[in-house]
Amino acid sequence: MGLRFCPQNSILKKKIEKRTEHAMDEKDLQIFLTLAETGNLTRTAEKLYLAQPTLSKRLQNLESELGATLFLRSKHGVTLTPAGEAARETFLHTTKDFEDLRERLQKGRGIVSGTLRIATSIDYSTYRLPEVLAQYTTHYPEVKLQIYSEHSRECVRQMQTGRPHIAIMRGECEWDEGKLLLERESVCLIRNKTNADTPLEELRYIDRDANPEHQSMKARWLMEHKLEPSSILNVEGLSTCVAMVKAGLGWSIVPEICLSYFDGIAEPLFFADGTPLTRSTYLLYRRREAELPQVRAFIQTVCERENIPSPVPRV
Repeated sequence: MGLRFCPQNSILKKKIEKRTEHAMDEKDLQIFLTLAETGNLTRTAEKLYLAQPTLSKRLQNLESELGATLFLRSKHGVTLTPAGEAARETFLHTTKDFEDLRERLQKGRGIVSGTLRIATSIDYSTYRLPEVLAQYTTHYPEVKLQIYSEHSRECVRQMQTGRPHIAIMRGECEWDEGKLLLERESVCLIRNKTNADTPLEELRYIDRDANPEHQSMKARWLMEHKLEPSSILNVEGLSTCVAMVKAGLGWSIVPEICLSYFDGIAEPLFFADGTPLTRSTYLLYRRREAELPQVRAFIQTVCERENIPSPVPRV
């Protein structure tokens, strides 16, 4: 039997709706939903900049008012009870209603505000996003930002579930809604200048985990150029890979996005047929949500920085 058909949960839902109508503090929603996500009181308190005793007290008050235990506590963390699961479903809808109402009211006043949720690839969030957000928040300080830094495949999956307004991902993907090519950069072979004259076969190859598309590209290039590294160092993260090369530990194949401050040798790569190795970055959005001022403003900001036409009208 599903939660929604349980009489106790029906009563709980009515209590939540009644409290929402009269005295629901939006902070209570944020506390509950964040704790449901993290499963940990300490991490929740840190994320919300609250003292843990304050957080615990507000949760106790919430449970007391609703007349139900929402979380099971243990030394390993907290877990939602069936009543907590029912509350979470209602609170998610309530939070969205708050956001929609705020956006409609602010839109009527001509102010760009509301919440902007962005899922972005780890590489883009490291090397491009900070400057974009610095420009965006200067012009639109009333917008509340929620940033999710994930692998590109996860960014696309989150867009499919409807969680973020925008995703910025690297590589190719299927997406039926708004899709904007931001950049197509070279993939380069990099090495320290001290290793400039050393044959690659005599140097350590520094590899990193990447998505299957990028790994396949590198494997094809290595095969076509008959390179079989005798020594391989596997690392995590693009910045770590570049740091190893700068220290003279070997050579690597990386996208150009990470080379702004690299002072070694970087050579764009080509397949045997002359086709360049490239890496693309896309911005994904849903057309109906692109009507929201904060979403339109972000798309316009990115397009201005990349010097490309914006697909949405100016705010």
